[in-house]
Amino acid sequence: MRAFTDQTEPIEWLRDAAPWLLAPELGVCLVGSHALAIACKRAGVTGPKPHDLDLAWALDVTAGQQLLEHHGVFLPTTEGSVQRGTLALKLNGCRVEITAFRDGAPSSPLAQRIAGDLLARDMTVGALAVQIACGTLHDPVDGLQHWRERRVIPVGDVAERVREHPVRWLRYFRKAREWNFDLDRSVRKLRLPYELINALPREAITQELRAALLKCDSPGRLFVDLHEIGMLSHLSPELDRQFDGRPAGPQRWHPEVSQSLHLVLALEWAAKNSSHLNERDRLTLMLSVLLHDLGKGYTEPGDLPSHPGHERKGLRYVEAFFHRMPGLLDNRGITIVRDVCALHVEIRNLNKLRSGTLAKLYDEHFRPATYPVEVFALAVAADSAGRLGHSDDGPKYLLQVKRDVEWLRAVCGFVDAKSLRERFPDVEHFIKALHQERSHAIAAALADENDA
Repeated sequence: MRAFTDQTEPIEWLRDAAPWLLAPELGVCLVGSHALAIACKRAGVTGPKPHDLDLAWALDVTAGQQLLEHHGVFLPTTEGSVQRGTLALKLNGCRVEITAFRDGAPSSPLAQRIAGDLLARDMTVGALAVQIACGTLHDPVDGLQHWRERRVIPVGDVAERVREHPVRWLRYFRKAREWNFDLDRSVRKLRLPYELINALPREAITQELRAALLKCDSPGRLFVDLHEIGMLSHLSPELDRQFDGRPAGPQRWHPEVSQSLHLVLALEWAAKNSSHLNERDRLTLMLSVLLHDLGKGYTEPGDLPSHPGHERKGLRYVEAFFHRMPGLLDNRGITIVRDVCALHVEIRNLNKLRSGTLAKLYDEHFRPATYPVEVFALAVAADSAGRLGHSDDGPKYLLQVKRDVEWLRAVCGFVDAKSLRERFPDVEHFIKALHQERSHAIAAALADENDA
């Protein structure tokens, strides 16, 4: 039996993997992006590129679990999922979720139950279903037409949808930016207490932020949207200050003037130049760019438009951000974000630093054997490219920073630390001697380069 991939036709795959799901009384439907993709294909319209395979059916949780166990495909899932009527099953190594129809009495006609389920969904382009037994398409709120029109429109009353699941408030904005669609005015005009957002599990917020940074061509514009409606200050007051109109720096260095525009441009450059990275490194890069200037949000008014010492000042706010967003990034990634925040200005002038300073930088930042130099260099390059009219500077600084850091790692890594440890058993003396040896090695390498 073939595995399910992004290129697999889902109904045919389900017929092969679990023909018992096609029993008409189960009413199994493809929902979400796969249903929309099928509708678009039938209409000759370019559709979404679906990933996860989501299903809905007429059974409640108890009856559904019994059936899945009978066929030996039941997978345990979270208590929260079960409370929402969602079960999981494993088909040919693929995890699939299947959810009980959200509305309609069990005795109601199947078409009515399907319509009731779709009318309880968040946005019209996600309120389509395809019955796998007969191929019937259900589109009760014109989701296909709204996809054609490139519009994100809530299903029914937007306030009711958000009160049901407050994360939808954030998701409407995120999806509009991800797809480059127009967002319905009802969402932009929505006025509900932000305590709804504050009460969300932080995991729900981090999931939306992760998706925004990985899927949007211009995640910075999403943060501008959230700042304009007042939501961003509730998600992260540290980040909100980056989009409040403060200057990015003196105009000769920041012709874009606004810190908000600087971040928008820097994030766009990073998104465009990171498609080759794996998801872990790409998320690290995007967060490094997003947070590299947090210290600018706390510059004294008398110092503006300059931001003296904003690099090191920003470290405490990087910590505060990740404290608010647990699980958003792993420890390795957070270390890179901190490094970019602290060093994004200094590292571009590495050849002007003293050998002792370079040895200290190596020891405190770049020493780990698996240090992701390219991710660090891309983030620094994005800061340079994120200036109006300077996007072409990105590749230059990427190559420069990557070359300089790799040179520093090679020179310092050549020092025989093991031999020094044998000569200096006292830890304090060993550390001092190691620093001196690395400094001497750097000075010698610089002298050789100058002579050449």
